[in-house]
Amino acid sequence: MTQIQKYEKQRNYFENLLRNGSLGHAYLFTGQDAAGKKLFAEDICTLLTGKGFDNNPDLKFIRPDIEKDDYKIYIEDIRSLKSFMALKPHSSEYKLAVIDNADAMTLEAANAILKILEEPPKRSTLILISSKQGVLPKTILSRCEAVVFPPIKEVETDEMAKVLSDLRKVAKQSMAERIQYAKKIYEKDNYAELVNLWLHSLHIQFILSLSKDEYKPASAPVLRRLLNLSHIVSQPQYNHRIALENFFVNL
Repeated sequence: MTQIQKYEKQRNYFENLLRNGSLGHAYLFTGQDAAGKKLFAEDICTLLTGKGFDNNPDLKFIRPDIEKDDYKIYIEDIRSLKSFMALKPHSSEYKLAVIDNADAMTLEAANAILKILEEPPKRSTLILISSKQGVLPKTILSRCEAVVFPPIKEVETDEMAKVLSDLRKVAKQSMAERIQYAKKIYEKDNYAELVNLWLHSLHIQFILSLSKDEYKPASAPVLRRLLNLSHIVSQPQYNHRIALENFFVNL
């Protein structure tokens, strides 16, 4: 069962809001780290705009630039967001803004967000994602409808650990064996689903390591390559077999 399937009840809730014309201007997705908040936000993005996070002109996605060891969201980011939300939707009925790790906003950025919440633009929705709800100013919390995500079950983390363990075993094999493994994966009809499972599992492990101050630099480049691979295998114009081989050669 995927994270999105787990939250079918929440999805139905948003579908009803849309159907009744009562969609709110601001929501806070909160709960334990890696509980599926971002995945669900992308599902809602598809529901509102007809597209996911990739190449979506009606989406503004903001998060700290962790890849550059920057863990803050600045007022410049929010000013850019304000300009985006002031425009009419490009290809859908709604514009969506998502701020991941919203608790990373500086005081100036939080104050700027508050102004947007006080005078929300029409046909736009803002989603804040945070596992540290208590860090956010009460003035922001009071203007957002909270959507709480339950913690990941232990059995799920065990399954993800096994997935990553299998991937590490492949990484220790010879180059010829890794290329052969890529060929074997490619010949399966579900290789795109498997790539996304690797990505999801590694991303959760990465986020949990950050929350426990156990940051592992080696995970970041693999995560970036998996993100790129996931994008490639979702597009029919690319050579998926070569992409899989390149990933495993560089694993």
